[in-house]
Amino acid sequence: MSLALGSDPAWGFVEWAVTGLSTLTLSAAAFVWRMTTRLDRASSAIEWQRAELVSAKQANDAAAMRLADRVAKLQDDQSRLREAVASLPTRADLRDMEERVGARVEALAARFDRAIAGRGG
Repeated sequence: MSLALGSDPAWGFVEWAVTGLSTLTLSAAAFVWRMTTRLDRASSAIEWQRAELVSAKQANDAAAMRLADRVAKLQDDQSRLREAVASLPTRADLRDMEERVGARVEALAARFDRAIAGRGG
């Protein structure tokens, strides 16, 4: 007695159906397995990108704070500079000062001239 598989047409159909269903099931399982590994890699990449984004945001916030501090210092320096410039003499003040110094030098020279002339020199 030999057992011949596939010799009976009914058993051949069953064999074909079982082979097709098992192939389909294994293909679906392999597809699902590949998709889960891809999703796992994608979620790992997303988590890494989120961590990078958070660190970049923190670095940007720190840089913005440093920039804000620097701008505030520059504004303070500018206001102090304006105050210093406002306290400096104007051209008119310098001209008046020059005229007064010139008049005093001339008066001093006249005094020296009189003193020298008084000594007989």
